[in-house]
Amino acid sequence: MARYKLTPLEELRLEKRRLREERDLTEQRLSYQMHYLAHNWGSLIVNEVSSSVRSRMSDFVNSVFSETNHSDSPFFTKTTNPWLSLVVSNLPLLSGFIWKMAKPAILAFLLKKATSMLFRRRKKK
Repeated sequence: MARYKLTPLEELRLEKRRLREERDLTEQRLSYQMHYLAHNWGSLIVNEVSSSVRSRMSDFVNSVFSETNHSDSPFFTKTTNPWLSLVVSNLPLLSGFIWKMAKPAILAFLLKKATSMLFRRRKKK
């Protein structure tokens, strides 16, 4: 029984169809994820911030009430302020969120200024 061989053109068409189907599936998945993010972005941010703060606070409480002797470890020469480390550890999360909120406003302001400079009306004397 002879096996049918595909021509290079048929192979390309088959590959093209497979890639289109894969693209459509990926597009549907991305659309669903964007829809979910659009409807739940507030609760997602609150949950992330609260879990981060909660974990930092539990680490702080554990370090304050731990019964380990700090003189056992020779590498710790200076203790840091736990409140400062809590704030500093959450800065990347907060700065990313603030930048995502401020970026559209900054871009709109710059675009408005640029268009007003390019297309300004001349005053009549």
